[in-house]
Amino acid sequence: MLLLIKPMHLTNMPNQTKINHPIISSYVQNFIAQNEISPSISTDEHLVFEMFLNSLILETYTNDINASYEDMETGNAIGIDGLAIFVADKHITSIEDFDLVTANIKKFEVDFYFTQAKTSEHFDRQDINDFVNAVIKFFDLGREKCLIPELSDYWEIVKYIYKHTPKFKKFPNLNLIYAALASSEPNLKADIHLKADIDLAKANLIALNIFDEEELAIEFLSIKQIMSLQKKTSSQREIVINMSKTPISYPKHSDNKIENAYFGLLKIDQLIRMISDEIGTKRILKKGVFDDNIRFYLGSSEKVEVNQGIKDQLLGDDFHLFGLLNNGITIICDETRLNSEELTLVNYQIVNGCQTSNVIFEFFDSLEKKQDIFIPARFIATEDEETKNAIIKGTNSQTSLTPAQLMALSTIQKALEEYYVTKMTNNGFPLYYERRTEQFRDEGIAKTKIINIPTQIKCTSALFCNLPHEVSGQYGKVERSTRGILFRTDKDLSYLNIYYVSGLCWYKVERFVQNNEEGKKVRRARWHIMMLLKLMHCKKKDLDLLCSSRIEIDNRMKVASETLEKFLLKGDEVLYPELIRIVNFIKDSLSAHHGIDSEKLMNDRKVFERKETTTILINAVKKLREHE
Repeated sequence: MLLLIKPMHLTNMPNQTKINHPIISSYVQNFIAQNEISPSISTDEHLVFEMFLNSLILETYTNDINASYEDMETGNAIGIDGLAIFVADKHITSIEDFDLVTANIKKFEVDFYFTQAKTSEHFDRQDINDFVNAVIKFFDLGREKCLIPELSDYWEIVKYIYKHTPKFKKFPNLNLIYAALASSEPNLKADIHLKADIDLAKANLIALNIFDEEELAIEFLSIKQIMSLQKKTSSQREIVINMSKTPISYPKHSDNKIENAYFGLLKIDQLIRMISDEIGTKRILKKGVFDDNIRFYLGSSEKVEVNQGIKDQLLGDDFHLFGLLNNGITIICDETRLNSEELTLVNYQIVNGCQTSNVIFEFFDSLEKKQDIFIPARFIATEDEETKNAIIKGTNSQTSLTPAQLMALSTIQKALEEYYVTKMTNNGFPLYYERRTEQFRDEGIAKTKIINIPTQIKCTSALFCNLPHEVSGQYGKVERSTRGILFRTDKDLSYLNIYYVSGLCWYKVERFVQNNEEGKKVRRARWHIMMLLKLMHCKKKDLDLLCSSRIEIDNRMKVASETLEKFLLKGDEVLYPELIRIVNFIKDSLSAHHGIDSEKLMNDRKVFERKETTTILINAVKKLREHE
């Protein structure tokens, strides 16, 4: 589980707010552009640096592509600037997220990451102490209330997680990351006072008996370390691996769909280099290496028979036969270059062998004779999408694939990608559909303008299926709720505008929430805001239909999407007053129903996760529009 800390405001903050280092400043400016952060926020360089650091930590330490730095914000909590929780490498923002992620997992790992970011050019001992002491205060779990009120929601999640200790693979990992724009990290050998403080903090954390002592780390990031992490996250995925012998070349075909392909034996230490990075004292799985592998890692427990078998082969007496007993891995790349026994891979992904690779990663440090273990490997260089899909399906044919697993390979996904391009040509508004993770990498496109498959599911479910209460956090719940309703290749090719407008509406509302003072206060309500936009601007004769849940995609919904699209494209000067009107409508409707002050309701994290809230707002819209 990963925990990151929020951006802090500059009130009474002794740090400088100007970033003088030109490279770090360029990173921050690029972050501002990529995330379309408004000028009113971006002028506060300290605040944006905190946001940048949290985003960088997420990109470095986790493989959850849907984790957002915005979900790490912790308000004005003193000492802590970012907070993120990860369970089984999934970003957890609610108890419901935890239940969803762990429902079918026998054992899981938990990681906590706390961050503090300072723009000062030195590491301040008092600030460091404030940071570690705040973390200690946070983990006082025996109380009825959190000692840091701003972190109460996260505290409740953590308490709930610790109720499931029998399912822990081991005690949670705890990572404290403190960043400053200093030329080098603190010298704890020279600074005996700071070292004493750090040793005492570690001792106090260990004394809680709730963490893995070997995975309890307090890390300091200077300019050099920040630059190193940024390089790892932004550079093209390219690696040179050493094969045990010169690989065999697969014969080329005249259609040129495959640039080249090789078969060979790969030492497992080279596989580890392909799939992981060493960050400080940790070995972390690289983000995106398995994204085109339509099966996720199932774990190595006895419950997962195949993976348990892989583990037994690795750790057993016949480990040297591993390469003969395993089907191997398949890697697709944009480009391969062979020089004797050195093979260069550019933008590579493992499309078959996710389970094998992850088991090896999990137990690599336990292997005594790593040099004697090999794995068969196929390396295929192609940029042809049909060929890639055929390889992915073919190499994953040993067991049946679920509809959800095949989603990314379906015809409608390709059609949606092309439809987004068509709409951009027609209306001039840049919005991109990311069918494959990182397909727009290094193209200079703002991250905010990229709609991936999980986001598409969430925004369409909220906007047109009236399920905003199911959309927060992990999307697995709403994906199951809408299975068979969304992405129907046989029908929905005629209704692509519904999906596009869902993405457009999400983009517009997200920008309002991020860059508008009124929007920031109601971030948890953003999915309901989207739904209400549709219901307030659709044709009255279609209102009853569009108020239903789990609606089948049809022509009336398409008409509603076209009406909403015209309004969304009128510009923020028209849209934002309407969004503020909807925000006030939400406050008034919920307050009247519950008889509770609206501000108290809006601060209740769970209010927008309840189906009741959706029902209340739908009924309120019907009543509002009945006199039109």
